[in-house]
Amino acid sequence: MAELVPATITGVVRGSNEEPGRGERFFIEIAAAAQGDARRLRIGVGDAEAMALAFSLEGQEFPRPMTYQFMAALVAAAGSAVKAVRVTGRRDGIFYAAVMLRGGATVDARPSDALNLAAITGAQVYVAPELLSLPAPLGQPGS
Repeated sequence: MAELVPATITGVVRGSNEEPGRGERFFIEIAAAAQGDARRLRIGVGDAEAMALAFSLEGQEFPRPMTYQFMAALVAAAGSAVKAVRVTGRRDGIFYAAVMLRGGATVDARPSDALNLAAITGAQVYVAPELLSLPAPLGQPGS
């Protein structure tokens, strides 16, 4: 397996869906972190996951913890921390990710959940290089 590429969550974008009859959907956009590296990845996500990430990226605060704040608090209460999030592959149209915890434990996760957790905790994001491509036109999936 090739070395993973450090990446940054750049936002949530709305685009057209490749599936007939599904209309628009949301995508989490991730960009390679290296200066001058224009490669990006867009992962289609549900409305709830997209809104949660958008709120986190905007620094929106709520009077009670939302799902991903709760997850981060549980990890911390258990004496651990999110060290990194890795988007590791795509098979049969499904993306795969893992959350790396302090101490070495790895937890399988949906990319939408893992990336939301990274946004909350400030954990580094890494992407398998074969998933990154040149930027897609706005409204089109990047993968």
